[in-house]
Amino acid sequence: MGLFEKKYCDLCGEKVNALTRQKLSDGYLCSDCKHKLSSLSSGWKNRTIADVKTHLEQREQNRQKYSAFVQSASAGTNEKLVVDFNNRKFYFTIGRDFKNSNPEIFDFSQLQDFWLELGYTTLQDSDRDGIPDEYDRYDNRQGMNSGFGSQFDATNSFSGQNGMLDVPLALQPYVRDTNTSSSPQRISSLKAKFIVNHPFITDISMYVDSSIGTVRNELMRAFDDGMQLMRLCEQIRNGMQNNMGYQQSGMPMQNNMGYQQNGMPMQNNMGYQQNGMPMQNNMGYQQSGMPMQNNTGYQQNGMPVQSNTGNQQPQQPFNPQNSAAIVCPACGYKPDGNPPKFCPFCGTTMT
Repeated sequence: MGLFEKKYCDLCGEKVNALTRQKLSDGYLCSDCKHKLSSLSSGWKNRTIADVKTHLEQREQNRQKYSAFVQSASAGTNEKLVVDFNNRKFYFTIGRDFKNSNPEIFDFSQLQDFWLELGYTTLQDSDRDGIPDEYDRYDNRQGMNSGFGSQFDATNSFSGQNGMLDVPLALQPYVRDTNTSSSPQRISSLKAKFIVNHPFITDISMYVDSSIGTVRNELMRAFDDGMQLMRLCEQIRNGMQNNMGYQQSGMPMQNNMGYQQNGMPMQNNMGYQQNGMPMQNNMGYQQSGMPMQNNTGYQQNGMPVQSNTGNQQPQQPFNPQNSAAIVCPACGYKPDGNPPKFCPFCGTTMT
């Protein structure tokens, strides 16, 4: 009889539905009462009705915190993370809580950890040589051209057996690559993960981008979004507004990692500026990709200056048609001016 015995909500007393109820360690919640719980909370099967009552009291107090919240900064598309620096509070714009105008408000001290996690799509590799069919022109099984794919397209995003290949260097300290597959794979999604110190909430997960295409620009946009979230979390952890170069919109200005408002690197240790092109650096390049005056005797317009010997070096006039045809075979970088000898992003020889 116990199996078919009617069960009632231990909070409101209403009869519970076996499919929609929430089981507790010492009772049940009906569907309506279950939805009063924070959508970020978890582990209720091991909690008691007393825990539920405590949590709901905190949820009502949370409404007051939200009404007193004054936004100072935000990060991510659609403001996924919102911060009040004056009151040292933050919240996430995800889930049922936010839709019901009662997002869980966290204190700065509650943020314990944060990182980005890559998602992958497995690619077909018929001859098992580690190169996906869509990029593989040689079939090792037949010892001849495969006819599967064309020459590797450097504008495509392929992670291969190294999941960090397409992750910008500035983001790699934040990315935790959990991929263990030996099959060729492509990065297909980017997820932000957060650990908080809260009695009813332990971890929070959200997609920065749940569907990244094969075009490198799409991947880079997703990582720019992830960078905004990670850098704003750095501010929260440090507890000081703008010490790491953020403005009120949550977009990074020039900071320790050299990023500015659009998420692209400004001049930094690697010599990059706003449009991702190298500024004057150890290789002597400036914004247009043309060499500035350096050890080889070139000036800003690419024309030679008088060298120490008094001789003019041969001219290398800018040819847009030639430069447009040159791309880095490793990462897809396309120079705006005369191509450098080495790719400024990955160091590969440009041809």
